[in-house]
This record gives sequence, structure tokens and C-alpha cells, in this order.
Amino acid sequence: MAKKKEKKAGKRMKKSEMSERLISLFHTKPNETFSLKQLSSSLNLTTHPLKMLCADIITEMIEDDFLQEVEKGHYKLNDHGLIMTGVFQRKSNGKNSFIPDDGGETIFIAERNSAHAMNNDKVKIALFAKRKNRNPEGEVIEILERANDTFVGTLKVEKFYAFLLTENRTLANDIFIPKDKLKGGKNGDKAVVKIVEWPEEAKNPIGQVIDILGKAGENTTEMHA
Repeated sequence: MAKKKEKKAGKRMKKSEMSERLISLFHTKPNETFSLKQLSSSLNLTTHPLKMLCADIITEMIEDDFLQEVEKGHYKLNDHGLIMTGVFQRKSNGKNSFIPDDGGETIFIAERNSAHAMNNDKVKIALFAKRKNRNPEGEVIEILERANDTFVGTLKVEKFYAFLLTENRTLANDIFIPKDKLKGGKNGDKAVVKIVEWPEEAKNPIGQVIDILGKAGENTTEMHA
């Protein structure tokens, strides 16, 4: 019974889903070569229509220079120009972009593929396969250098934790601050906070207060900010 259900689900696999699974497979094993039979096995494609769809997608990926056919019927990731370094630019509307060091075309980076990169960070990205009528898109795979790790904002202090509410809209999330890293800061204080880490699975970066500027809204405080 379980096999029948798996087969049924396989028949409903969309082309876009299969493409993403193939992209993920080749990115995970960039130096390996696969035959169509091996690809079908890796993706658990058990029906003839799914195997034919896989073959069609592979053909498109070769035409798009995402894959190369190293010998008849055997394919691997085309690493020529696939990995790039440049500057990440964060937008408040989520339409982040990457500017290559070589001055090439700007590349779109979806928020889910930004790997916690911040505005003007030096990053390394992997290009996705080209899609017809769509702009180039990629994924941040490494942050090479942070452009900035200190931010000014207003402290929001709760009983067991605190946040810095930043005024810089290019930082996607407020900064979480452990209570023992507040440096005496109180709720409503204007503060300078340094980001010390940003775990991959965490929504918010973790920081510590390095300077208290005063109460938000006070003239001298705003001058120092």
C-alpha cells in the first residue's frame, strides 16, 4: 500500500519541483557525474513519464549552461562561472540583490537564500540555473566579510530578554540581546549594539550593548546617534 501512495505522489510532481530537486542534488555533489538512471534513482522517479520529464529538464539545464555532458548520457555541474563573489545589497522590500566583483549583471537573491547576509556584505554566491523570461537568481553560500556589525537603535527590555529595535531598514530583523549583555541599558534607551553571532537556524542576530547614548528622543542623545 505504501508503494502505491508513493507512486501516486510521484505522478503529481511538478516540473518546477523536480527542477529544484535536481539543482539541489547537483549543488550538494558538485564534483560527481550522474547518468539519467542514477538521477532517476536518487529522486525516486519510478514512472516512465517522470523519467522523461527528468530527461527534458536535464536537456534544458545543459542548454542553460547549468550542467555539462562529460560523456554520452553522463552529466555534472558546470562550475564555469557558477560561483561568484561580490557585494550583497539588502532591500527593505525583500528584493535583495548581488553585484558581482567583475561588474556583471545584477543577480536577485531571495530572502530565503540570503544566509543572513547584511547590506554591503562581501559574499560568495552560487548561481541557479537560468529560467526563461526570469532574471538571474542565486543563493548566498558564504559571507566573506561583514560590512558593518554595529547598529544604533532603541532598547526594548523585557523580563528575561531584550531587543535592539534598529532604525536601519536594511537590517531585516531586530537584534536579540541576552540580559547579561545590556551593559546597564534600560527600556527606551538609545544604544549601540554589536552583533556577535547569527546562528544559521536563528531568525534574529545576537548582540551585546557596547554603548548607551541616553533616552530616545532627547536632543543630546539624537546628536550622538
